[in-house]
Amino acid sequence: MMTYHSISDLVKLSDEKKLPMWQVILKADAKERQVDEEDSMAAMKQMYQIMKQTDADYDKELVSPSGMAGGAGEKMHSYNQSGRNLAGEYIGIVMEKALKTSESNACMKRIVAAPTAGSCGVIPAVFLAYEEYNHMLEDRMVEAMFITAGIGSVIAENASIAGASGGCQAEIGSASAMAAAGLAFLQGGDNECIANAMALALKNMLGLACDPVCGLVEVPCIKRNSAGAVNAVTSAQMALAGIKSAIAPDEVIDSMRRIGNDMPSCLKETSMSGLAVTPTALAIKAGL
Repeated sequence: MMTYHSISDLVKLSDEKKLPMWQVILKADAKERQVDEEDSMAAMKQMYQIMKQTDADYDKELVSPSGMAGGAGEKMHSYNQSGRNLAGEYIGIVMEKALKTSESNACMKRIVAAPTAGSCGVIPAVFLAYEEYNHMLEDRMVEAMFITAGIGSVIAENASIAGASGGCQAEIGSASAMAAAGLAFLQGGDNECIANAMALALKNMLGLACDPVCGLVEVPCIKRNSAGAVNAVTSAQMALAGIKSAIAPDEVIDSMRRIGNDMPSCLKETSMSGLAVTPTALAIKAGL
């Protein structure tokens, strides 16, 4: 049986079956959906290729109907090209791709909800930048996608991936944790490292409110995708350096659930508090 309900289950199954974690997740997916493993792999590859296409099809001239989104990805690209980005080439690409994918979502273009539309820029930013920067084979990237899927499944089961129920920690936070785990895997981290990367990333996002201006997935969501992607990278690097989360990964997920439950509804996608009720936000709303 390849059924798992926690991060510790994933680690245990991988160790006991002497299979890489991504294969445990692949086999579980194939069994749950009653498809061949080849079909499961093909479906994941298609999702990764859609992420690539979204990035390739970014239109710097496109602006969302509200006027709040558009052009930030191109500005980040130009800044990266200037050579002035102190964060370095890889992080610069990550920031750029997160903005581009998130803006594409706001402009009604095709994206992969990873795990949600509001957090769709985090995983492709980290992965596409890694493939491009390190000239990786696509099949290796698809393996990492299974890692993210397994981590996301555990978070969804034990906490939430929806801003309406858990706040933005459940969306950008979950995506960042998923991307961190996948990046740790890509860089050769073992199961413990993958789990710690996830935990470190999610801990940094605990308590993040979901307060979209005018109820649209644009402000502050798009820029949060960029921040969540960079958080994923830094968390993976700490885990790869041997730094461990003082709190067990599954306990971090449990904490996110409790925090989400304790959050007032005004901070969970209702646009009734936070940035959504600032004078600037209200002026934007009045003008729509």
